Amino acid sequence: MYAIRYSQYVDALAHLLSTGQGVVLERSVYSDFVFLEAMFNSGYISKGARSVYHEIKNNTIHELLRPHLVVYLDSPVSAVKDKIKARNDPNEVNSKALTDKYLTDLDTLYKQSFLKDISSHAELLVYDWSAGGDTEVVVEDIERLDFSQYEGDLSIKKLKDWRFPQEWDWCEARIKYCNDKDELMNYFNVPRFDVPELLRNAEEAKKYKEIWYNAPGMKYDIGYNEDQGDKGIATKNNIFRAKV
Repeated sequence: MYAIRYSQYVDALAHLLSTGQGVVLERSVYSDFVFLEAMFNSGYISKGARSVYHEIKNNTIHELLRPHLVVYLDSPVSAVKDKIKARNDPNEVNSKALTDKYLTDLDTLYKQSFLKDISSHAELLVYDWSAGGDTEVVVEDIERLDFSQYEGDLSIKKLKDWRFPQEWDWCEARIKYCNDKDELMNYFNVPRFDVPELLRNAEEAKKYKEIWYNAPGMKYDIGYNEDQGDKGIATKNNIFRAKV
């Protein structure tokens, strides 16, 4: 999940720097650790797995630019449980993981760790969402925020990630997130062989490969899977055959 959110965040930065348009994300790479810590507190993952997560995070997170604004919709555990019951999704209702302790830890970690840390850089809006709320109010509050007050002054901590001294720095940031995503994702390759449950042997690797690369659209590169309607040159009806 952290890798998926990281990839999504890189795409969001590339879009913002290329178009000037804002991006809204539901959660982000910066709040992902809340779920990891709540799982660890409930014994769902080991101390070693937790260590690997944080080592990977420390090796990747500083390559990004923190958000301008965080909107937190606060809802107590009791209200969350009521919404889970009302949705009646079997994966949630019958889940053995969504205990009171797990949900309470999520709430505590969000408020005492994530919001406390991110508010030093980003603007923060918090709303009581126990019974839902008015999204128009949220939009109006966002429109009233004055982000221009942080321009120029490099001594201000808030939004410092977004204050580049020269125009070329903006160009380099755009190149980084648009063209060098593969390099950024390579930072996830942290060699840790001391946590057995995160390693797979040869038989498991073979099974994974068989399942992954036989899934719809995964046999060939994007654009070359005939079963998905692709018309690339590698499809069987349009493949180059050389005489030998």
